[in-house]
Amino acid sequence: MFSLFKKHYHEAENRQMEEVRNEPIGPLALAGENCDEISNAQGPFGHSYNNPIPVNGLIGTYKYLGKLISPRGNIVYFHRIGSINNDVCSNPVDVYEVVDLNGEFWDILFIDMYHPRRSNKTPDGYSMKHYNKGVGDIPFAFGVDILCQKFPYDLPEAIEQRNGLPAFARRVRERVSRGGYDRPKKQKSKLMMLKSRLISQ
Repeated sequence: MFSLFKKHYHEAENRQMEEVRNEPIGPLALAGENCDEISNAQGPFGHSYNNPIPVNGLIGTYKYLGKLISPRGNIVYFHRIGSINNDVCSNPVDVYEVVDLNGEFWDILFIDMYHPRRSNKTPDGYSMKHYNKGVGDIPFAFGVDILCQKFPYDLPEAIEQRNGLPAFARRVRERVSRGGYDRPKKQKSKLMMLKSRLISQ
């Protein structure tokens, strides 16, 4: 009964499973735990590599981050720092750096893409756009799954070259060209600590 009133943030589960089926990691993702939060998680959701956000493959990563709203109420730009080993998952966890539209909020999120669907849960302080049945979940976002050395200033080129989305790249370029995206000291410290633990970029 209560499921009728449950908020839906993503497409139907069977559709999410179908979309990851064609990815290289499809069999592993489909065999993963169907959950909003992994059962043996440790630490704050999304902010600990031992409690990563479960999503369905790379396309699920894009769709999840593309719908995420920062604590300041803005969409986020993102890039993948690399991957890291952890104590609760058999597969590596991806590390993403995010900054909101205005450059006021910076964060690091951990993503586990070896699951059959995307989590309906958000890290503390974040919210998420609700699923729009008329539009669906588009597999595009203002970010990439590779490292941007001068993030977010080199993000537009990465979006265009990696994802082939000139319109998305243009919108980011117009915004970041105004400047004001300076990593806080706390963010720089987090990145330095993580760098030594990365197993890939």
